[in-house]
Amino acid sequence: MKVFACANDGVVCLHWLPKAKIVGCLGFAITRIDVATKKEEVLGSYIPFKGETNPDWKSKPTTVWPVQKCSWMDYVGKAGKQYKYRVTPMVGEPGNLRTRKDLGGTSNKVKLTTQIGSRIKVAFTRGILSTQALARQLPTLEDGSPDFNVLIKAIQTPGDPIRKRLAGNALELLLAPITRARREGGDVLLALYELADPEVIDHMKRNLNLWSLILSNTGKDDETNAEVRKALHELGAAIIDRMLKEDSAIGHNKTQVYRDKRKKPRSVTTGSTNITATGLTCQSNNVITIESNELAQIFADYYEAMRLDDAKQSAEFRTCNANGRKEVVLGDGKTRITVWFAPNTKERVKPSKNAPTPPDMQEVFDLMDRAKKSIHFLAFYPGFPSIISKVQELYPARPELLIRGAVSSPAAMPRNRIIPRKGELPPLVCASGIEKAFADWRKELLKLPDAHAVIHDKVVAIDVMAEDEADCVIILGSHNLGFKASYSNDENMIIIRGNRQVALAYLTHILDVYNHYRFRSAVWAKKTGFSGYLSLDDKWLDKYITGPARKELEYWFI
Repeated sequence: MKVFACANDGVVCLHWLPKAKIVGCLGFAITRIDVATKKEEVLGSYIPFKGETNPDWKSKPTTVWPVQKCSWMDYVGKAGKQYKYRVTPMVGEPGNLRTRKDLGGTSNKVKLTTQIGSRIKVAFTRGILSTQALARQLPTLEDGSPDFNVLIKAIQTPGDPIRKRLAGNALELLLAPITRARREGGDVLLALYELADPEVIDHMKRNLNLWSLILSNTGKDDETNAEVRKALHELGAAIIDRMLKEDSAIGHNKTQVYRDKRKKPRSVTTGSTNITATGLTCQSNNVITIESNELAQIFADYYEAMRLDDAKQSAEFRTCNANGRKEVVLGDGKTRITVWFAPNTKERVKPSKNAPTPPDMQEVFDLMDRAKKSIHFLAFYPGFPSIISKVQELYPARPELLIRGAVSSPAAMPRNRIIPRKGELPPLVCASGIEKAFADWRKELLKLPDAHAVIHDKVVAIDVMAEDEADCVIILGSHNLGFKASYSNDENMIIIRGNRQVALAYLTHILDVYNHYRFRSAVWAKKTGFSGYLSLDDKWLDKYITGPARKELEYWFI
């Protein structure tokens, strides 16, 4: 049996491909192997067999409650560790299962780390609230749902275990540029849309002389930023108020440029994460840091252009952004990076009809058109036209492409539903949670009452498993991946080609989010036969031996 593992800083994703039907198989046991120490640990599962119960949501080894599918996400490995995974069929009957080691397989090595090569660090929030773990960690309200008031307090309290768990390593990467400036005598140029997280703000206040900030407004009343803006001005901070006046425009950046003590740009930190407590903990988000003098200079130039623009989003500013930037090649000789900034159109607002395609979105569409094997994506609300309308076009026309993605809300779904091909998983799902308790499953919390975003990533992964690593593409940044952002917002979009390890880190994140919400959206739509319990026979395995589910598994091994 073939087994493939990929990972990012906090999650390992496994897929395995049985050669043929395993008679009497009631699932698979998963064993994590520490490469350095050779120590083995059988991972646990929470779903019991039909006829059993697990009301307290306590795990049992997968040798007892095996995994009845051919994929798995490991969330409990330790940071910095390198692992392999052994997947073993379990046959027999509940309470008397036997291992078939002769039919098992062992994966490649993976490491849980933010560091990818010598030039790139990537981190992802763990901001999925609709989990059974969180549902049990919070007290419940009268209707059985988790108490969101307790969660609000937790995510605003530095050091709180819930906050730390949900933020993952993203907070560390966001704090790192100013910490580095203090250590090395440099400084940081920040361009931000929202600034409201107490821990980050305290960090900035303790290091006032180490940074300069362009802070946009968050609407006419600037509700999110008003308090901290006033406080920073009173402290004498180097802050520029980029108060965009048009209702359609937002200064959507989430960028930090580190400069050394000679004011030379050295690295850039960006991604989708707004610096708020909810951005760090209650949304799926990403942060990336790239060490590159050339790339950092490009972002520093954009910072200077915004400073000189004086919140006008002038024709000169737009034209400069529309011209694009020279491709940057990192020191490894294979990683190629293209950067786009917005706004980059002549029109200040997207026309309601026949809107010209912005140059950054044209490149995104071209890359999607050239995909050979797969397109995976996560999006908040890109609007239309966008990557969602492009998926609508490609899915029926290109059946050979594996297309999978998730969006934050029903409003982001296309009016004309994309109908999955028979036997296949849906190409597009919407974030959702368990809204009604069943079996041992409790009601979940999808988002906080006043929250707008659940999925806040803006990511497209193309041909990650391509035979030629040069064909791997990751698109990321602050850009919502639709026309509206290109026409109206201060944005950045980074396109990374030729680095499979970076691509796999992002793909692991996409699959984590997609699989989570795909299952819950099926439960919500009553389109799953899952009863909350494991099957008592081996029929569950059939779809992984023949048909579309087999084809999807083979993606990882061809």
